[in-house]
Amino acid sequence: MDVIILKTYKISMVFTLMMLAAGLSFLFICILALIDEFFFLGILILIIPGLFLYYGFYLLKKRRENTVFYWDDEGIIIDLDGNKVYWYEIEDIVYSGFPETKATVISTHYTHHENIRIRHKKWQPTIAHRIYWYLIEQPKEYHKNLMLTWEEKKQKPI
Repeated sequence: MDVIILKTYKISMVFTLMMLAAGLSFLFICILALIDEFFFLGILILIIPGLFLYYGFYLLKKRRENTVFYWDDEGIIIDLDGNKVYWYEIEDIVYSGFPETKATVISTHYTHHENIRIRHKKWQPTIAHRIYWYLIEQPKEYHKNLMLTWEEKKQKPI
């Protein structure tokens, strides 16, 4: 049997830098459009680099705050806000490999949807929680270790 190493997984610096680079590139293009007398179009297009830059700086801030993805004896941290899904609420954990996005999908049992919604302060219940691989450093290792832990937790009675 493999040894399960519990560790934390940081936000990917590569993805964060890509978001910042995309935002700065679009911002440069918008400035060129403003200089070239496309004033209305330039102002309208400033929204796009603003979104990229906002998300890039948001991820950078979360990384500096040491916000990480991990699991413990209680459950799994599923987002950057530190929301947790407990092991007894989980029905299944699978890999989702669409061409655009690879993710670890945590499906919760339908009897726990409302409790999770209230605990996470959401408007609607979430059937499955996705942890996108582009957000995490070492995503394959994360998924492998999480699956080993999940198999171990499934075999133990509650």
